[in-house]
Amino acid sequence: MPVELKEYAPAYERELKEDIIAFFAFHGGLVGQDSAARAEAQAEAAETLARWQADGSALYVIREENTYVGFLRLEYRGSQVAWIEDLYVRPEHRGRGLASKAIGLAEEIVSHRPGYTAVCMDVAPRNEQAMGLYYRLGYDSVSLITLRKEFGGNPRDRKTEILGRDFFI
Repeated sequence: MPVELKEYAPAYERELKEDIIAFFAFHGGLVGQDSAARAEAQAEAAETLARWQADGSALYVIREENTYVGFLRLEYRGSQVAWIEDLYVRPEHRGRGLASKAIGLAEEIVSHRPGYTAVCMDVAPRNEQAMGLYYRLGYDSVSLITLRKEFGGNPRDRKTEILGRDFFI
């Protein structure tokens, strides 16, 4: 089935806001956040969409046979590397390779920009399904590790070893 990345247009605003909420609620759920986090995401969805449009990101909707199925946001940092900042496929459309195809299309877009040599992405280590997908697609180089310091209690209950040190994930 044909998959395409189409530049964001206001006609997709409702769907995109719904998916921004689901995207952030999913990530909050990875560290045990409750429904209050979803309510906060709802309040911030319009602000997030406006920020994405204003910050120079390349915002795309993912479509399969003219049906909206999710979104992908690219950010160009410097003159050589682009980042897939956000990627979301609606749950009812998952498991059919749509995210893989969308990533491939994004890579193609970036590869045609003069001077660009790589695509990077951040991924929460608890999002093991995404980690597996990205690894299968060739994302096998660790470039940066984001370290985080929690104020108050740490909601994370799992650890992993990196370079001989234990970190919460």
